Amino acid sequence: MGHYPGMPAPADDYLALVLDVDLKLLAVADRLRQHWAAHAAALGLTTTQVKVLLRLTPGEATPMRKLAQQLDYDASNLTTLVDRLAARGAVERQADPADRRVKALVLTAGGERLRDQFWHNLLTDTGPLTALSQPDLRTLTRVLAKLDESSSETSQPM
Repeated sequence: MGHYPGMPAPADDYLALVLDVDLKLLAVADRLRQHWAAHAAALGLTTTQVKVLLRLTPGEATPMRKLAQQLDYDASNLTTLVDRLAARGAVERQADPADRRVKALVLTAGGERLRDQFWHNLLTDTGPLTALSQPDLRTLTRVLAKLDESSSETSQPM
């Protein structure tokens, strides 16, 4: 189990196990973020830029406010990020025909190629999950789905 000097030990074996799993999941999540970041950097992108490209649907205009909400990202920071993607020719801003004050993003052909290249590179590199067999991956998928379901249930307002 991971240990942080000066921090109290868990009260019982169950909580010690929960802490051990928690710390291991955080370590794996960090390695997965690094994996995504390396693939993004290989294309001259940041992970947040990749997230923007992946959220956009080819041929569809997505309002910037909606995109910021989907990414849980501050709208003012998204503007700077989008400026960089637009300068690269990956996205274009369009005014909403119903409300000219609303700016929407459209994925360009170049942006679509970047997005597809990132996705292809990610799909062909197992990264931190290389050590797992197919049965291990199926088991992990089931366990993570169970965690995801339980967190969805607990986050619902009462």
